[in-house]
Amino acid sequence: QGSTLWVTSTDESGEWAYARVLQAPFGASQNSAELPQPAWVPRALLQRAVYPACSAFDATGQAQGLTLKLGDCVHVYHREVTGWTYGARLERLAVEGQRRQQRQQEVEVGWFPEACILEPLPIA
Repeated sequence: QGSTLWVTSTDESGEWAYARVLQAPFGASQNSAELPQPAWVPRALLQRAVYPACSAFDATGQAQGLTLKLGDCVHVYHREVTGWTYGARLERLAVEGQRRQQRQQEVEVGWFPEACILEPLPIA
């Protein structure tokens, strides 16, 4: 519990994900030689990391761009070495406290600069 995993593929049923540990939970060894090898993990155990936007991005006129406002939250699906990130913006909630109490729905997907997001929020 609390490990950050990088999922590289899923099985045909969609119930299993092949993943490797990127970051062990706080207090565990961070030595990459001691991290477990990639393995199949039940998808029911996984949660997507939520990344807060630290700057706005206006994708007006970009067919596959994702407009972000300061404070929006996104799920990241793919990162390019060019600095572009593909992900989904989560619904904007009127009350800040609701963000941690319920799962937000994905409302729009597209590309945005990686510089627009911070490190993921802690999983509650």
